Amino acid sequence: MRIGRVERVWAAEELRPAVGWKVWRVSHEPEGARLRSVLYGDLWPVGEPFEARCRRSAHDEHEPPRPGCGCGIHAGRELAAWEHYLAVDPANRVFGRVLLWGATIEGRHGWRAARACPAEIFVPAGVELADGLEQYGVPLRRLGRVRELALR
Repeated sequence: MRIGRVERVWAAEELRPAVGWKVWRVSHEPEGARLRSVLYGDLWPVGEPFEARCRRSAHDEHEPPRPGCGCGIHAGRELAAWEHYLAVDPANRVFGRVLLWGATIEGRHGWRAARACPAEIFVPAGVELADGLEQYGVPLRRLGRVRELALR
C-alpha cells in the first residue's frame, strides 16, 4: 500500500507528527547521560516514545492532553519560547526537536501531545557530561554558546 493512500484512508493529520522544540535536563544514570523533563524530572525512555500523563488532579483522571487542563508533552514552535529553561542551570541543559503525535492540541506558541520522542538533540558548549545521549539514536550536535544560537 502506498503512503499517500494510507494517509487518505486513515486521515493524514493523525499520521503526521508535529515537530517542535523542547529543553531537557541531562541526568547522569549508570547507563550514561539521559534526558529528563525540566519541570517534573520524568526520564525520557530510549527506544520508545515518552507517554504523557496528567499530574494535576488525582480525582479527575483523563488521557492527556485535555483542553483546559494544560497536561501533555509541551513543545514550542520556536526555540526562543524555551529560552528561560536554558538559562537555569545551563551546564545541565540540552535542547532539541521532538516529534509529537497521538492526541495533540495546537496552541499559539506550540503543541501539547500524548506522545513524543526526540528527533535531534543539541548540546551547547559547557554541557560536558552528555556522553550517552547517542543511545537515543538521533543526530547529536555539539554547539557554541546558546545565547548566540537562540537569538538568531
